[in-house]
Amino acid sequence: MGENGRISRRALFRGGGVSAGVAALGGAGLLGAAATAQAQGRDARERPNVVLIVADRLRSDYIGAYDDVFDDRTQKTPNIDKLADRSLRFRYATPDGMGAIPMRRGMLTGMRSYPFRDWRATPGMPAVPGYNKIYDFQPMFTELARAAGIRTVYVTDNPTFNGGRFGKIVRTGPLALSAGFEPTERDYLLPLGGPVQKRREEPTQKALAVGIRQLDALRGDQPFFLAIDAFDPNDAFEMPRQYFSGTGPIHNDVSLPEAHIYQRSIPVRADDDVKREVRSRYAAEVAAVDKALGQFLAKLDDTGLADRTVVVFVSDGGLALGEQGVYGSPSGVWHRRAYHIPLLLKDPAGRWAGDTSSWFASTYDIPTTLLAYWGITTPGRMQGEDLTTLLEDFDLPTRPYYTSSIDTHTVTGDRHFLLIGRSDEDRWRLYEAEDENEPDDLRTETVKSPTDLEALRQWTLTAAGGTLPVFDDRSAVEPREPDAKDKRVADDGTLDEDEEEANELR
Repeated sequence: MGENGRISRRALFRGGGVSAGVAALGGAGLLGAAATAQAQGRDARERPNVVLIVADRLRSDYIGAYDDVFDDRTQKTPNIDKLADRSLRFRYATPDGMGAIPMRRGMLTGMRSYPFRDWRATPGMPAVPGYNKIYDFQPMFTELARAAGIRTVYVTDNPTFNGGRFGKIVRTGPLALSAGFEPTERDYLLPLGGPVQKRREEPTQKALAVGIRQLDALRGDQPFFLAIDAFDPNDAFEMPRQYFSGTGPIHNDVSLPEAHIYQRSIPVRADDDVKREVRSRYAAEVAAVDKALGQFLAKLDDTGLADRTVVVFVSDGGLALGEQGVYGSPSGVWHRRAYHIPLLLKDPAGRWAGDTSSWFASTYDIPTTLLAYWGITTPGRMQGEDLTTLLEDFDLPTRPYYTSSIDTHTVTGDRHFLLIGRSDEDRWRLYEAEDENEPDDLRTETVKSPTDLEALRQWTLTAAGGTLPVFDDRSAVEPREPDAKDKRVADDGTLDEDEEEANELR
């Protein structure tokens, strides 16, 4: 596929007068009314069912189908790989924002959470940039689907998801509450010997089991939307935990500001044996998730629904598994394997089955894509692209880099470079993707390429709206003014003394 910016007729329609008119109306009720009117005026084309599966912290480098991106792992995931063979696979997908709360805001609203400029601290949730509920003014594709007559069922243990905008909410068990919440830890992080030693129940397998039970009822109520959204309540109530062993760039170069603490940093003694145990347990959990997915897909086939159902399989984010001596929250980690997630789009007609795309898709592209399948006009506030454009053999608009945020850190990259920035400081670190062949290296070395650094930095700021926000303990307080040292660098590929100071490349 080329990158000449061609878009489909559907994408052109999305950007036209109907979308603009709906956006001008504003308000969830009016959006729903517009969706209902549109559905009543549709042509005879049958609307498909849609199943959206969101896995918990699943890294793409632990999936067999992604061995063309990360070739140093031998993980066996036969069911995910089988789904990939039937899907369009995005090789370099990233979440719009990290962790689990901001990722889901983008995934449901199609509005970017990056760079968390609209963050306001929410009672009962950790005061971390990006951690807030979906605002009333934000459109939700689930609400539009319901208004268009699509049966909507949402399986999740996310305590911030409630009310009619989500459709029918189905829990896997008793709903966790912030009051008296007892934290748990992921099984694969327990060998680190951290302060939380109560093992959690893996949420993806639980959600898929509940999803299986929903299919029999939904078979007689088509078209439907079924979300199987694996959510760990710790992500709603607990400060993100990052374990670190030894010293390295996380601790020296891109550590969190001392004035405002947005994660819990926990020093541990993790030698090579501990690291192997962590990764072995993670691989075992991935294998269990793969098995549970296989059972769900088999049920989808057995009910006769597979041939008329769109399946989207995605992860809510990555995590660190010992890269640079860091585990858990990937904040500041300079290996893209900690950020890339699987994204598979299975089309009922089999279009582009088994093919791949290197376009930098993100989770905020999902709402626009699903609305396109249903023929519902996308509200103007949604910023994602319609990925079905590729299925129609057109090109998507150029997106030269992927961008995401985690607390005050920004993450920008392509297939060659990864840029880690900070919104609270004018500090940028550029790394080469090929260095990922040594994920356990604790080097602080950066790439001395001012031209590439400037290109990625400019895209980081452009995607953020021109500036990066500054946060305090409760909200974003101001856009950061450009630093006096933050000037354009020479494009000769080298750094002189003045340029080195300007870019703070040490």
